[in-house]
Amino acid sequence: MQEDHLRKGQEVPFHWSVLAGCASGLSARFVTAPLDTVKIRFQLHLANEASQGGIFSVVRSIVRQEGMRALWKGNVPAAAMYILYGSTQFGAFSTFNKALADNQWPAQIHSCVVGALAGSCSAMTSYPFDVLRTRFVANHDKALATMLGTTRSILRHEGFRGFFRGVSSSIVSIGIASSSMFATYESIKIFCEQSPSKDSMPIKVLESSASVLAGLFSKTLVFPIDTIRKRFQVVNSQQLDYLSQHNEAYSAYKSTNFTQLARRVVQKEGFLALYRGFTLSLVKSIPSTVVSIGVYEWTLRQMR
Repeated sequence: MQEDHLRKGQEVPFHWSVLAGCASGLSARFVTAPLDTVKIRFQLHLANEASQGGIFSVVRSIVRQEGMRALWKGNVPAAAMYILYGSTQFGAFSTFNKALADNQWPAQIHSCVVGALAGSCSAMTSYPFDVLRTRFVANHDKALATMLGTTRSILRHEGFRGFFRGVSSSIVSIGIASSSMFATYESIKIFCEQSPSKDSMPIKVLESSASVLAGLFSKTLVFPIDTIRKRFQVVNSQQLDYLSQHNEAYSAYKSTNFTQLARRVVQKEGFLALYRGFTLSLVKSIPSTVVSIGVYEWTLRQMR
């Protein structure tokens, strides 16, 4: 049986986990980039906006109005974000996993705590690139924005704090997502190992689906927070005309904090607005989580 480096007490050298995390994050990004672009577009538009149709309608609209390469808008900052996120998450996970290995907690609680700590670290490290990625995707102009131009714009109009707009919600969201993902993964593995019929086909299928189920569960928990965070990253921008031709999706909630924005979205658009693009997000989370964990484990085995 191959060694599972995400289980409680597994010792992985820090530099190995960082390098494997980089490969994990970058691989996940390239697999899911177009899905990510369409998902963010859904999250940024008002739920009752007549111009928005289904997933294929949005894809056709993007390609027709902005060109095929628009599906990869924000790919540069997103790639940097995924590398930082993946390397920090798995690097912090291996560090905390080893440091807290002597506790008497159940393995699921241990993975939950370690996952939350790792997720919080990765959220803080990668957040500026998350803001840049969202601004790029929000731009409906056919001409692609540049990293340097967007960075200068944020610094000029919003200051350095503009790169961390909504970071506290990101820490909470990713902390919950990371802890639930690793805890679910650990729980499924333990259940399969302790099952009397662990050699049966259903148990084997369940065990092989651990990363998929972990990703789906964590995404369901935190998607509403992610939707509000995406709105919050652009709603107070000084350059709404530059960002989008559908400014009503942003200006309707201008000058609000995170909690006020969430309350107004529910009041104006209904609770289901918090789950706009959720189906697409689930479709994205399956390959993203499988590739992320799979590449991480594969890279570590190659290193060994």
